[in-house]
Amino acid sequence: MIDSSRLAEWLSENYRLAPVTGISLLRSYTNDVYQIDTADGRFVLKIYGRGWRTREAVQYEIDLIDYLDSSGLAVAGAVAGATASSQGEKVLDVPTADGRRLAVLFEFIPGEKPQPPFSPELYTCFGQTIGRFHRISNGFISNHARQSIDLDYLIVEPLRSIGALLPGQSKQLKRLTQIARRVYSKLDLLARQGLDWGPVHGDASLDNLHVVDGERMVLYDFDSGGPGWRASDLQGWAVGKDEYREKHSAFLRGYCQEYELKEPDLEASPYLTAAWDLWGMKVDLERRVISQGQAAVEKYLDNSLHAIQERAIF
Repeated sequence: MIDSSRLAEWLSENYRLAPVTGISLLRSYTNDVYQIDTADGRFVLKIYGRGWRTREAVQYEIDLIDYLDSSGLAVAGAVAGATASSQGEKVLDVPTADGRRLAVLFEFIPGEKPQPPFSPELYTCFGQTIGRFHRISNGFISNHARQSIDLDYLIVEPLRSIGALLPGQSKQLKRLTQIARRVYSKLDLLARQGLDWGPVHGDASLDNLHVVDGERMVLYDFDSGGPGWRASDLQGWAVGKDEYREKHSAFLRGYCQEYELKEPDLEASPYLTAAWDLWGMKVDLERRVISQGQAAVEKYLDNSLHAIQERAIF
């Protein structure tokens, strides 16, 4: 965590903001996210984790957000620097105790996160928002590189990373490898059948949007996204679960009002959810669990494998 007074000074040096009246840490995991209160309003500052994203990758994210904003999709926009040292720049460097890190200041979104009970009508609106995002982003082009969210990224690299933490004859590794191979084989087949490819959010959930005036949804936090299979955003976690059937149907109904949904994409969605689970295991282990020791690693893997196996496709 950065000292609040130093962070307030950095903000003043780089943005023409009203005096900062409060700084609070909202979240710290892959990135540190701060709420910035000023005399004229509120902002959100994201300081990217050391080694988490390259400048090119962050600039791609901001290019996408700018494109969506200019195309009429409601998103949390990035604020450009406004002083001599940062004029017009949206990806800046901020000094921290562990060196300089990338930072982006975002507009604060009005409204609020959806609260339970989550109605089918809410999911219809959610589906419309994601469908609109996919349709609009078909025209997006960036001059900045972002790693493709493909099978190597989601499955091969995580399996290699996790496998290095376990003995070669580990039952956990054997079961994880079986799951990874099944998911890889299915997605490889469906990709050959023409899965829709383009910018994805990567973490399309009710936790990453605000509802404004009871009806309009505003998306934020595109940090996990990039060029990938659109089926990643289709709520594949809900497939095969009776308790979510009505809400999942409502989401798909709303999605189809904005963007065409093809059968291979629908079929791929739960497998992509499992693939993202594997990727998430790798991130969790590297960012949080490994430092707690081997016993914590094995317990975490037991719990994660159980959760994946609970999915309807296994």
